[in-house]
Amino acid sequence: MNKTICGFLTLLCAAGAAAQPANARGEDGLAWCVNQLRGELAQHAEIRVETFDAHTREVNDLRPAIEAATRSQPEFQLAIWDYVARLADAQREADGREVLLRQKEALAAIETSHGVDPATVVAVFGVETDYGRVKGRYPVVDATLSRACLDLGSRERKAHFFASLWLLQEGLVERDAFRGSWAGAFGMTQFMPATFVRFRADGDSNGQSDILGSVPDALATTARYLAALGWQTGLPWGWEVKVPAQVASTRNALQREHACLAPNQPAGRCLDLSRWAALGVVRIDGQPLSGSATAALLMPAGAAGPAWLVTRNFQALWQYNRADAYALAIGLLANALRGEPPMKAAWPTDDPGLSRAELRELQTLLVRRGHADVQVDGADGPRTRHAVAIEERTLGLAGNGRPGARILQRLRAESAVTAPQEAAGKTSLPVPAPRSP
Repeated sequence: MNKTICGFLTLLCAAGAAAQPANARGEDGLAWCVNQLRGELAQHAEIRVETFDAHTREVNDLRPAIEAATRSQPEFQLAIWDYVARLADAQREADGREVLLRQKEALAAIETSHGVDPATVVAVFGVETDYGRVKGRYPVVDATLSRACLDLGSRERKAHFFASLWLLQEGLVERDAFRGSWAGAFGMTQFMPATFVRFRADGDSNGQSDILGSVPDALATTARYLAALGWQTGLPWGWEVKVPAQVASTRNALQREHACLAPNQPAGRCLDLSRWAALGVVRIDGQPLSGSATAALLMPAGAAGPAWLVTRNFQALWQYNRADAYALAIGLLANALRGEPPMKAAWPTDDPGLSRAELRELQTLLVRRGHADVQVDGADGPRTRHAVAIEERTLGLAGNGRPGARILQRLRAESAVTAPQEAAGKTSLPVPAPRSP
């Protein structure tokens, strides 16, 4: 590892240490925080003063946007059936198969080097940026600095900020292209700057790692990171199971409760497969549940919904973005890319989620009903939800503006009724008499 980057990598590795949050909203706002961070340059010999000054002189204060985005993260706000329906839909599966074919040689080399199968790596690519279609909009320096200023006690946040400066300073990223999420994650598989510096990999064998412009580099960096998070070659991320009621009520391990799957962690709610079998848990496909692998029970919609026994590979996916919905979407998409059967149990709802194709259909129907401000883009936004809420009231349906299967089916039915009427209206118009020569 290059010694010049040890400064912020040391901070990243020590990020788990206890730290007290600091309010960076002093009398001078962001400028005060920038001065505080500039005062820490002595701890970062790898960053030149002129680099710091050049990239913070006209920085944008993204703190309000970051705080708003933190409160509305879809992984935690959407119903699990909505999240999975959009992130692991048929379109993403079809596109992923094309990536598997185009990057076949690179993915084979990546699996040999890092032990992560192609379907999983491609699924991360698909969920993170829809295979590179979703572009970052925020300057990474602005985002990482603003996040650091929201909590100056966070060593991890400051590590990402200083790493972003180092990447620019060393010419490893171009300033105009160095854009990412509101949190500062960038590239086709979304890496925070210090994490990228630590785990960057060269997937196209050109001597560099460019996750903004090279698909093989992005896939290789993802695989290297998953391996570091504890990915075990050949181990499924999980199995869909049926669970006795008593086990379901006491053993469900959500979010951080399945941390016992990580290496060197207390057993917690994790058991080996043979013990789960002894408790009456069975695979939903009828295959035997046996072996010494450690697993946790995951029922993201509660005891009435689908259940999985998940392994340390699920925990590795979870650590990539620390959300059950996110890790499950990647796991299900990877299964589809491998040609495995879809989940069998139904979500406990009478109003299932919509795929992106279905959401576009719903938006098209909304536009036809006069909601001209709705964009037909397959993205769930405030304008779509406002239009749905209006239609729910018009049609006498209970709801809160959520675009689901119920409103789509109702608008389909309404469209089927009105279409013949509109066609009849057009044919009943009087035919003008021919003009005289």
